[in-house]
Amino acid sequence: MKCPVCSYIFKSGNVCPGCGTDIVLYNKTRNISDKLYNSGLKCAGERDLTGAIEYLSRSVMVNKFNTKARNLLGLVYFEKGLVANALREWVVSSNLDKKDKTASEYLEKLQKNARELEKMNDAIRLYNLAIQYMNQHSEDLALIQLKKAVSYNPKFVDAYNLAALCNMANGNNTAAEPFVKRVLYLDKKNPTALRYLQEITPGSKVTPAADLNTKTEDTVDEIKARRKRRMSYKNLEKGIIGKPEIISFAGGVICTAAVLFALVFPTMLENKSKEIYDLKTTLENYQSYNGADGTVSYDELVSENADLKSEVDKYKNAVALQTKIGNINKAYALLANGKNKEAALLIKDIDISDLSDEDIAIYDTVRESTFASAAEDLFSEGKMYYLAGNYENAKTTLNECLDLITDESYTGEVLYYLGKTSEGLGETATAISYYEKVLSDYPNSAQAVNAQNSLDNLRSGTGTQNSSQTSSQTSNGDNEQ
Repeated sequence: MKCPVCSYIFKSGNVCPGCGTDIVLYNKTRNISDKLYNSGLKCAGERDLTGAIEYLSRSVMVNKFNTKARNLLGLVYFEKGLVANALREWVVSSNLDKKDKTASEYLEKLQKNARELEKMNDAIRLYNLAIQYMNQHSEDLALIQLKKAVSYNPKFVDAYNLAALCNMANGNNTAAEPFVKRVLYLDKKNPTALRYLQEITPGSKVTPAADLNTKTEDTVDEIKARRKRRMSYKNLEKGIIGKPEIISFAGGVICTAAVLFALVFPTMLENKSKEIYDLKTTLENYQSYNGADGTVSYDELVSENADLKSEVDKYKNAVALQTKIGNINKAYALLANGKNKEAALLIKDIDISDLSDEDIAIYDTVRESTFASAAEDLFSEGKMYYLAGNYENAKTTLNECLDLITDESYTGEVLYYLGKTSEGLGETATAISYYEKVLSDYPNSAQAVNAQNSLDNLRSGTGTQNSSQTSSQTSNGDNEQ
């Protein structure tokens, strides 16, 4: 047994011999966490993924250091198609227990297959887009996005459920049923899918997940028999049609037309008249409620507008949060693929104030692994653009470098080249501010002397005249330093 306070290892007892801490409560919480882990493991073995997530989440809530439960929770999330949740659990697990390599192995496998990880991230993006379409009552467009999402990630349970809901909203329960059965195949006791199945087939018992996709041989034989009988009927009906048949057919057409004119059309006209009467009644009631002119009061409009704005803001915040989480996961995939600069630029402007601790952990991992090397690469690129006279690209690249830079040993050089770039673009005031910042904040920089010379030239009015010689002068200045 290991003391949670001083890490002293002892064989028995409820008090640590090393520090005297009473560990009775610690043992109880650990035992409860282990029991919940065992229940979650049983549910996962029975493909009850929803139940497994519930038990395992409670297990890590009771004991956050239970890395076995956290690793299994990540696997269950991954099996449901929730890749971001799985990554979050594995990153936290690898940080909590450095000796346990299980989570690190899972992460390494994902990093080796960066293309699949990117496809899963695209599936989440399409799922979020489908939610937007659903909120706009465009179920058909949402269904198109969801079909693409499940093609990218065939285990995306939430996407299957939402696809079933789209079909049910369109009144097409037959098309919704395969999506529901697919969910129950992946997650046997998924409550959303079970509820949808009861709505699709009211009064019927819920079919076990194991039997959803199976067909008996009798059913297949029955279908073949019906098909043969249909073909035999068609063969019997083939042949030359005689005059009696033609006369009978013509008589039937005339009788049908007479019935339509006598019975159906009057009924249709009566229904239309009733619809017109109902619309008039509704309009009168509306006018009596809102006024003779049918207008709504100004206060009601203001209140309704405020509610709509609140809903829109809430929706925008939710979409922005999902976009940030998606960009962090995409940056993690880029890092796994060796694209450090692209990963760093993708997350450099992300505000992490509203992110969860798990998402912040992934963000910190990407940031620590990419920012330093990406800043160095961008500095080299910006310097090359400047020397080639491409001042616009040099300005953009050097500013990006300044956002990512973690080593202040060459920050003064970046500011100096930004000043030279501004000078090349004719932005004299901006160039002066960069040179002054080099001299005031980084007086020991390798370009401090060159910054002073450039500043003196600009103040004396000769800097603009020598702008055509800027690149060669800077190169000579670099060599002197």
